[in-house]
Amino acid sequence: INETNKKHCCGCTACESVCHKKCISMQTDNEGFKYPVVDKTKCVNCRLCEKVCPILNKTHNVFPNTAYVVRNKNSEIVRSSTSGGAVTAFSKEIINNGGIVFGGAFDSNFYVKHTYAETESELSKFRSSKYVQSNTQGIYKETKALLDNKKTVLFSGTPCQIRALKSFLGKDYENLITVDLFCHGAPSPKIWNKYLEFA
Repeated sequence: INETNKKHCCGCTACESVCHKKCISMQTDNEGFKYPVVDKTKCVNCRLCEKVCPILNKTHNVFPNTAYVVRNKNSEIVRSSTSGGAVTAFSKEIINNGGIVFGGAFDSNFYVKHTYAETESELSKFRSSKYVQSNTQGIYKETKALLDNKKTVLFSGTPCQIRALKSFLGKDYENLITVDLFCHGAPSPKIWNKYLEFA
């Protein structure tokens, strides 16, 4: 994969995750966004990276016209959520039935990474705005391993991350539930890092 036009890359890390030769690395540009760079001495031109790319392989899904407005009954959860607490309600149901939930969360240094929760008490880390797109490096493989072991998984993320996960998986899983978050574009990670330095 060799994208020189940054409009053709969403930084989802699917290409890096699918590469069996480990010849793709995500490298940061001058604005803090990560883009794939290929070590051509290791590349065998299998083209898996192109096949898994959600930008190069756009799909046109037809969705039913039915829509629902939902809000969590717990006012504390609603106050700390950006989705009306809906994702927390879905996640509780999954966890209470033995499943695992993936989503974006701040780490100890206030960087946003995709991680998972296995208990209700862990769900609070997924609430509130995150301001930058989460790092998904390695998370698709982790998700696939759980799905292959028959675990029910709820995976929330931006639309390009959900599309990247599904492309990486290569098939539909009955035990996978996805939640796409509205995305108006990801702000510069460099600006976020500057803010953290200032704060």
